[in-house]
Amino acid sequence: KHEHHHKENNTNKEKKKSIKAHQHGLSKLNIVQEDNSILFEFAMPGYDVVGFEYKAKKKVDVQKVKKAISIMSNSENMIKLSNKAECNNESSFADIIIEGSHTEFVSKYILKCNNVSKLAAIKIKFFDSFKFSEKLETTLITNKKKASFSNNLSNNVLNVDGFF
Repeated sequence: KHEHHHKENNTNKEKKKSIKAHQHGLSKLNIVQEDNSILFEFAMPGYDVVGFEYKAKKKVDVQKVKKAISIMSNSENMIKLSNKAECNNESSFADIIIEGSHTEFVSKYILKCNNVSKLAAIKIKFFDSFKFSEKLETTLITNKKKASFSNNLSNNVLNVDGFF
């Protein structure tokens, strides 16, 4: 766990409400298989990606947001799949969602695999790209099973042998 402080412009009531919305350091990843295609969907609190939550107005902050979206736009910066599965990126999407005083980054990728049954491991690379990220809660749904994983920088590989 880490500590950081928000600027004190909010009332306590607003602060309590916003803390419930999401946890700093906790990002989510949903992985869903549809035949030979696999959808990856990340949702990450703004702090985890750029180090702040507020809407970027200063030039330096706007540049951080643009750089983050650029990094997230390429699935290879976020995930790496076993070579034997022969997966290729079919589509990528990345954006920022601003709700009140909080921001969230989202990205989606669809990968099509020639040998999806040979997918044995998924390396989570986004910890390398975003140093404020501490934890990732992953939900995986395949044609065969459903599983949950909890990952961090030192435990960043999903063992999915036999899942696809």
